[in-house]
Amino acid sequence: MSLEHVTISLTLERLWQFSLQYYSVREVKDACLSLQNNFHGNVNLLLLLKWLDEQQVSFHEEDWHKVQQCLSRSEALLHSYRELRKHLKHHVSDSLYREALQFELQLEKQQQSDLVDCMNTLPLDTNYHEPLVLRYCRLLGGESLYSAFAEPAPNIANQ
Repeated sequence: MSLEHVTISLTLERLWQFSLQYYSVREVKDACLSLQNNFHGNVNLLLLLKWLDEQQVSFHEEDWHKVQQCLSRSEALLHSYRELRKHLKHHVSDSLYREALQFELQLEKQQQSDLVDCMNTLPLDTNYHEPLVLRYCRLLGGESLYSAFAEPAPNIANQ
């Protein structure tokens, strides 16, 4: 089949709302955390890939490095902050810990913004091949987690 160039309407708010609702599915959340903690995967990238899969859209194979590169700006900061927050969990009040979680969410949203900006610069095609999420899980060695992501996302308004 020939590739069909497509245009999508990807905005930070659209991806963020999709992510919040999709991540709220217990099996998805558990699989995301496993991908992050056991396979060093990036949850925001996985959520973007799932959104693209839902749109039946893909970027070119040679652009994977660009997508990975756009994460580099925020990944080290987010990882360091996450480790600090986990360490503080048993040493600070619940309210301070909740504030730390909220700040981490803001860092996550900034990372999604970086991903959206990057994605909106790439040529996109209709995806006639395997899902991007499956390719990402396989790349990380976590293909067994794919079953948690294989189902279509719950009907989420304003996708």
